[in-house]
Amino acid sequence: MRLKSVFILFFLLSIGLVQSQVSFVAKATKKTLGINEQLQVDFEMNQDGDNFVPPKFKDFNVVRGPNQSVSQSWINGKSSYSKTYSYILAPKSQGTFTINQATIEVDGQIYKTISLNILVTKAVTIPKDANNPDYLAIENVHLIAEVSKINPYLNEAITVVYKLYVSNDVSITRSWQEIETPKFEDFWSQNIADKGKQQIFEGTFRGKPYRYVILRKAVLYPQKTGALIIEPLTLDIPIDVPGKSRDIFGRRRMTRVNRTISAGKRTITVKPLPLEEKPDNFSGAVGAFNFNVSTNKSTLDANEALELKIKVEGTGNLKLFSIPSLTTPSSIEKYDPEYKENVKTNIKGMYGNILDTYTLVPQFKGKYPISPVKFVFFDPKTRAYKSVFSNEIIINVLEGPSLSFSDNSKQVLSNNTTNNISLAKSQFKFIKTKPNLISLESLVSNSIIILPFLFVCYLDSTYSTLYNFI
Repeated sequence: MRLKSVFILFFLLSIGLVQSQVSFVAKATKKTLGINEQLQVDFEMNQDGDNFVPPKFKDFNVVRGPNQSVSQSWINGKSSYSKTYSYILAPKSQGTFTINQATIEVDGQIYKTISLNILVTKAVTIPKDANNPDYLAIENVHLIAEVSKINPYLNEAITVVYKLYVSNDVSITRSWQEIETPKFEDFWSQNIADKGKQQIFEGTFRGKPYRYVILRKAVLYPQKTGALIIEPLTLDIPIDVPGKSRDIFGRRRMTRVNRTISAGKRTITVKPLPLEEKPDNFSGAVGAFNFNVSTNKSTLDANEALELKIKVEGTGNLKLFSIPSLTTPSSIEKYDPEYKENVKTNIKGMYGNILDTYTLVPQFKGKYPISPVKFVFFDPKTRAYKSVFSNEIIINVLEGPSLSFSDNSKQVLSNNTTNNISLAKSQFKFIKTKPNLISLESLVSNSIIILPFLFVCYLDSTYSTLYNFI
């Protein structure tokens, strides 16, 4: 009898020990899935813990999570407890990947889950089933990247517009999450933001009526030739689709499905600019431009300043090339130009103007020609280079020192030489900062050496004269 009591007591203690053991496990809804599918991973424990640390899902995009749920019950004198952290994951690529351990702390002890191996295959075909929510979501929601031109020239503007099409059979009542942002490597790019609330447009997709919204617009200028890749925009979207069950009126109840939708990669083939007839002074301007050179005055006195402006305006890659430089006669001091740009970007590309402002100071009286400045650009519409020349400008200096013309001074009227100045040091060139002075000590020492020699020479000359006289 006593032995039986001991056995019963040992059995009850064993049950209590088993019930007190901590269970912490990782579960996946599927171990094999297509690249276009998602899976749910749950980290489940039977006791409340602290400091939950999930693994790093480096091979997956976290579509949603962590979502936390707690379940606790008391049945026939027995209690049960369950706490779960859930994640919805979308694979980034094909292959076999490992979801590493998660950790939790319970009563000062650290517990770890077992790693999970997941096989990601190529995209799978969802069976055509009008009652399958996944199929309905795929068939009725589309993310498209519209590219204005897939074969542009180098530095020619193209636009990319991302549109989300939604049919009238489904709806999106919650905001979506951006998983991957488009990357525009090898492009100069600028996003175009729409002002105000996002608009819903009516349109067609594959011949059927759809609603659509514009998610993103960008202007791109390719900086390399050849095949360039535009990385995709990828979204996780909660989609309300008709479910299998119906209400009392026979209408199908809506059920929510989360889908990862990508616009896909786009390949742009960039053509080089034509080499034939390419001018030597071409600086990379591509577009349609006007060119102008002007001064604030053309008549002034010597040592009086004037401003000369070189302006390029129009549409094209205004921020991606340099303005032609100015050449002036060497008798005109030319200071480094001040650069300004007034450039905006819309869906068609850059437009506006860029400007170099020179300060010129003539030094002598006379008339000085500023030769025409040449600006070259490539026009993608005509597929040809165009050269534009400014008018010749005559600077008339009325008062000031005259210039004496000699063979060596004729060059001051020529535009073949320049006199660039970065700082205004020439304004003080009449001050001689390094005079050629001889030190007193050097003068005295040289005199001590030379004077005896001169004295001997003098005596010798005097003696010869006296001798001849006698």
